[in-house]
Amino acid sequence: MLKGNEIRNLYLNYFKEKHQHTIVESSSLVPDNPTVLLTTAGMLQFLPIFLGIQKSPYDPARATSCQKCARAGGKDSDIENVGRTPRHHTFFEMLGNFSFGDYYKKEVIPWAWEFVTEVLKLDKDRLWITIYETDDEAYDIWRSIGVPDERIKRKGKKDNFWGPPGASGSCGPCSEIHYDLGEEYKCDDPNCGIDTCECDRWVEIWNLVFTELYQDEEGNQSPLEHKNVDTGMGLERITMVCQGVASTFETDLLKPILDKVSEMSGVPYKKSEKTDVSLRIITDHARCVSFLISDGVIPGNEGRSYVLRMILRRALRHGKILGMDLPFLYKLVDTVVDMYGEAYPDLVKNKAKIIDVIKKEEERFAKTLDRGYKLLDEFIANKKDIDGESAFKLYDTYGFPFELTREIAEENGLKADEAGYKVAMQEQKDRAKAATAKISVTGDMKYAKVEDEVGSTDFVGYTETECDAKVLALIEGEGFVDVVLDKTPFYAERGGQVADHGNIYSQDGELVAKVIDVQHAPNDQNLHFVDLILPVEKGKEYILKLDKERREGLRHSHSATHLLHAALRQVLGEHTHQAGSLVDPDYLRFDFTALEPMTPREIKTVEELVNQKIWEAIQVKTTITTPEEGEKMGALALFNGKYGDKVRVVQMGDFSSEFCGGTHVDNTNQIGIFKITSESAVGAGMRRIEAVTSKKAYKYLAERSSLLDDIQEDVKATKPDNIIDKIDSLESDLHDSQKQVEALTKKINQAKAGQIFDNVKQAGDLTVISAIADVNNMNDLRELADNWKSGNKSDVLVLAANNDGKANMIISLDQKALDKGLKAGDLIKIAAPIFGGGGGGRPNMAQAGGKKPEGLNDAIKAVIDEISKN
Repeated sequence: MLKGNEIRNLYLNYFKEKHQHTIVESSSLVPDNPTVLLTTAGMLQFLPIFLGIQKSPYDPARATSCQKCARAGGKDSDIENVGRTPRHHTFFEMLGNFSFGDYYKKEVIPWAWEFVTEVLKLDKDRLWITIYETDDEAYDIWRSIGVPDERIKRKGKKDNFWGPPGASGSCGPCSEIHYDLGEEYKCDDPNCGIDTCECDRWVEIWNLVFTELYQDEEGNQSPLEHKNVDTGMGLERITMVCQGVASTFETDLLKPILDKVSEMSGVPYKKSEKTDVSLRIITDHARCVSFLISDGVIPGNEGRSYVLRMILRRALRHGKILGMDLPFLYKLVDTVVDMYGEAYPDLVKNKAKIIDVIKKEEERFAKTLDRGYKLLDEFIANKKDIDGESAFKLYDTYGFPFELTREIAEENGLKADEAGYKVAMQEQKDRAKAATAKISVTGDMKYAKVEDEVGSTDFVGYTETECDAKVLALIEGEGFVDVVLDKTPFYAERGGQVADHGNIYSQDGELVAKVIDVQHAPNDQNLHFVDLILPVEKGKEYILKLDKERREGLRHSHSATHLLHAALRQVLGEHTHQAGSLVDPDYLRFDFTALEPMTPREIKTVEELVNQKIWEAIQVKTTITTPEEGEKMGALALFNGKYGDKVRVVQMGDFSSEFCGGTHVDNTNQIGIFKITSESAVGAGMRRIEAVTSKKAYKYLAERSSLLDDIQEDVKATKPDNIIDKIDSLESDLHDSQKQVEALTKKINQAKAGQIFDNVKQAGDLTVISAIADVNNMNDLRELADNWKSGNKSDVLVLAANNDGKANMIISLDQKALDKGLKAGDLIKIAAPIFGGGGGGRPNMAQAGGKKPEGLNDAIKAVIDEISKN
């Protein structure tokens, strides 16, 4: 019986050794493409090549890979099916072979048939083929290699036409290979068949996609210059077929994890369908979160971080269903790493981090889980659908992802209002986004066409701040003009560093345009977004001058960012990784992995260390080399960063060494001074430092010094060293004064209580004390009520107050009133609407607040009238 790891190697080696494919390592689950949440297909890392934006680096132009994939967010999400079907997963491996304008249908179809029938030795009589309904070419090829006509089924666009992956992109017909598991898995449909049914009997094992068209955002299709092949074979599914089992969870790729979950929970697999669902969900999710965290994703409330948190917490909930106590999920990491560490060494390297992140998230969720369940239990007990506001409260207050709330609701025959949830989310958050246009790899083909026509841009900005340049192309956009030049000193926004600004002049020195942004296209063009003052002509030469002061600020901030990164790793430990950055001329922002806030001492130490390196006047050295040589030099690479054949290594002595394409100072002393202005959380497991340098740092410190002078004057301290002592003394005096005020207030309230409690009225069989008291707040009302309780003054107390335009009321009942069947909570609900408010409480005491103090007298009367009825 072939094992999963053997099938992976057989596939890659078949295409490498027999058909000259280059084996390409799996890309990260965090894609380079900004339009895609997670890597969902093997072809994603090759998309720029498929679109013609990049030339194929492989000779011949063909590749094969085993790609890590995750489908748990967005339109490709499989999360609702995971655990409930025998073969859906949030994480899976996709085997694929790809042709970039090289071979096509007549080559790949026979190869696919040979691999499944001769290498994997699957029974030909169990294999079925589907093709796109008009694809006669594919039909003829399948027939020519011996597949019977009756085993080839034509299907429509829904089933056998692939893509595009985004709003636009490559697409084309596809042909799929299916496997028949056998009669024993047949469903009840008398017409059950490969072309009519999607039951568990039929397993799609391989999809051969023939991308020959480009579809724009309006849906218009045009032929691609080169026809491509993109295939995908799910490793879990083909392993299931080869191992003769009906569920991917029973393959050697997942069964060891499933067995471990059963052992930890004490619940055997195949005991009941309900517990089997929970066992499968935990098994799948443990694998998925391990890979996501290894690839740098941290649980949070946005994007892929939200997806990770949702998956993780879904697993934890199903652990609770099986009777497992939190934390437990982190204990499965050892099994996942043991199984996958050889194929994916990063799992071994990041094992401690994966365990730490999962355990911390489990502990965090455990604190609010029970309280969230109590709210859900109210809806379940009352058979009431969960409204959007409550669903959002469950998310915002108790950490329940909406998907988890919906799942619990559906299990109990209820619905969760997703539209209302989204409205509540929208109201809570500011979703304003930057208006600057960005280039996406799945976007318009016009940039690729421009490169084919005019070539790329030569960036000279590392050494020059101005240059002569010729306009290669002008591209009209929505509200902007994009100018492509043969060379430029303007740095395009990349790697966290914002773009240079500046001006474009005619050869006569006349201002022609202002450069307001520069973006980097995937084809090495710098796209200059400009405000035109005069017309710009294609083919004409202009003078480009960047804003030198802005560039200097960027150089200071970027070099300081490298020093900060090195200092954090030295102070907090080498497990600390950069998770994002913003290099701005006015300040820098640096996000990094950390599970706890930094202490004031740690912040001070990091700041001192950075400044020490600035004052050591270290020469900044830049080296152009290969990624491999850069790593040997000790250079840090961005987490999940992708690099070409050549990289820039920026070194600051033996203190800092990183891969970086940004602009930097020549010597650290040019930074001048470095000051941290804040350290805060930006999500679970993620911290953020903001800091300023040079002139901005001086201005920041000068403002703080001026503020200190004002405080010194206000507290009348003789010198700055005495300010703390003076403030301590003032706080002590204030505390003493507050105690005196509280004591006097208490005496005054006692005096008022005597006057109020003397006025006892009769209401039916009960005695009542009611009044609008001249007190300051609700606390004073409660103190009067406490005095009433201790004095046995009457059966009922109804007190109200007008506190600066706000109405307050408190109602207390003694045992006699309670025995009559009265409840303070019911009485306050009668009164509160009259003074424009609401409230509640216990049977013996209730309180309310409102906006209409003018209604208090009528509210008191309404309460007394109600009491008189008893």
